[in-house]
Order: sequence, then C-alpha cells, then structure tokens
Amino acid sequence: MVRILRNLALMLALVTAAPALAQSAVAISSPAKLFEARPGDELNFTLQVFNPSPDPVLVRVSVGDWTYQPDGQPLFLEPGSVPRSAAGWITFSPTSFRLEGKGRAEVRYTIRVPENAEPGSHWAALFLLAENPNPPPGEKLAALRIRVAHTIYVNLPEITKRGEILGITVTPPEEPDRPVVIAVQYANTGNAVQAVTGSIEVRNARGEVVGRVEVDRTVVLPGTIRILLARFFGPVPAGDYVVLAVLNYGDETVDVAGQSVFRLEQNLVAPRSRSEGGG
Repeated sequence: MVRILRNLALMLALVTAAPALAQSAVAISSPAKLFEARPGDELNFTLQVFNPSPDPVLVRVSVGDWTYQPDGQPLFLEPGSVPRSAAGWITFSPTSFRLEGKGRAEVRYTIRVPENAEPGSHWAALFLLAENPNPPPGEKLAALRIRVAHTIYVNLPEITKRGEILGITVTPPEEPDRPVVIAVQYANTGNAVQAVTGSIEVRNARGEVVGRVEVDRTVVLPGTIRILLARFFGPVPAGDYVVLAVLNYGDETVDVAGQSVFRLEQNLVAPRSRSEGGG
C-alpha cells in the first residue's frame, strides 16, 4: 500500500511555538481569509481572538511575510520580503492588549490595495504573539511565547491558473520491510495561490494498481515549487513498477499528470508492527 509521508493538508493556519509551552496560545476565529478585490479597493475584516487558558496573556500583534519551503515548512520573513507581499497594504488595531483568562477580544485590520498592484495573488500574515504578562522571576520569557498567524490572501484580476509536474523521484528501500519513497515535484506556474489535490498510484507491469493515496489539499504559492512525498510499502514482488501522479490545481476541466518507472530488485514484505520493533 501507499502511505502519505507527511500531512500535506492546506496550511492556511501558520503556527510557531517555542520549545517550552508554559503558556497557551490564543485561538482565532479564522486561520485565513481570502479576499477578491481590484486595484484601489479598501477591505476590512475583524478577527475574533480567544484565550482558552484560565491565565491572562499579553498579546502583541504584528504583520509580516511568509512563504513555503519546497518540503512544505513555512518560512517567516520581514514585511516586504516576498515579491507578492501584501504586508505593506495592511494596517491594524490594536497593536497589543491584555486578554484575561477565557476572555475574548477583536483585532480589526484594513487592506488598501494600491492602484498599480499586479494581477494575481498577494499575501501576508497577521501574527499574534501571546506572552505571560507576569513571568515568574528567573523564567525565560522566550519559553512563554507562542505565535499564531492569521493568513491573508488578496486575489486581483486577471487570475491565471497553471501548473506542472516537474518530475517524480523514486527511491527503493535497502531493507525489504521499508518503504519506497516517492517525491513528486509540483510547480505553480500561474499567478494565483493554488489548493492542489490529486492522487499518487503505483502500478505493476500488467497495469494493475497495487497502491494509491489521495493527496490532501496542499497550498502552493505562485512561482513556487512544492514536493509531495509518499511511501509505498509491500508486500509486493520484485519487478518493474510505474508511479502515476495526477494533480488538480482548482480547474475542474484540467488535470496535470506525470509518471516514473522504477524497478524493485527484491521482494518487499509488509512493514513490521511497532510491537515487533518496526518503524
């Protein structure tokens, strides 16, 4: 069978945390917001903020940029760091506030789209950093800080949807109870953010499907590449196999496909269970 190697779900909520989580993060009503707009428009939104902890927190608000690395890990950046940054379009209030235990608050922001803004998607994030307002003496403040991000997308016409599979790499295992690792390299060649879905199949020499996985909705920013990883386990005999990836970037009439041929030099067996020491 094929197992997904990492969760490729739509990462519209970007969350970072310090190693020691001595304080709860705030919760937000909307992890992401997509706006359809035109150059010159003014957009407004109110973000609801909730403190699930019984203890008070000090919340600091800021705006910044982010992008995905090819392996899907988010990379947080200073405002204006990405070519399609919307960070400079955003003003917000308040910039900081105290939120009592189980309390609620609002953060309001306004987006002013420049008249000369390029078509396509622009994005930024509103970061909410929760701190202990009264850290114990000697406690490191960094251990009590958790940042949550509300992701903001602004789509401007005309939107162009395009994408392609650049290649598929298949790495057979050294041990028969380990998986074949499949890496599908997908590029968003359009000008708008995409939520990519699809499937990855493994077929034998007779064309029979011996493994299949549905690819979770995966955000791919315009002009970037994402690597979708999957694992194919036995039991299957040695021989020639084909990996077929079929992906869709939001156009119901168009799919993109790619395939790769690989050979297993040894029979694969079912992975050992955890009780037997398997991975």
